[in-house]
Amino acid sequence: MEEREVIVRKILEKLYVEFNPENLSKLSIDQYKDFFFSIFEYINLHKNKYHLTEEDFVEFSNSIHHRYNYDEYEDNCWERVAFFMDELIFRFSTPPPYFFHSNFEDFKNKLKRDFTEGNGL
Repeated sequence: MEEREVIVRKILEKLYVEFNPENLSKLSIDQYKDFFFSIFEYINLHKNKYHLTEEDFVEFSNSIHHRYNYDEYEDNCWERVAFFMDELIFRFSTPPPYFFHSNFEDFKNKLKRDFTEGNGL
């Protein structure tokens, strides 16, 4: 089993790249959906190596927020990041049977209804 620090660093490095506001602010709702699920799939690869906690995701959120100034962008894409982080916290730091024991396609279908313009996206 990999150490916590190694896994957290891998995930955070991926989030730094993916949550670059230059790219994030230009995504349509459908593109954001695809992006959202690809990040979930990436993090899901690590689920059996280390059980991520709510504190891990708060750390991710704080690190990303301090790395980029999302307020400089017209659509305030921090709302997209916040929506994403809220879902990460709920899905990955909550004990089973949430994300860990579900079929990924079922998970995607359940979550798709949350992607609307009025939801900060």
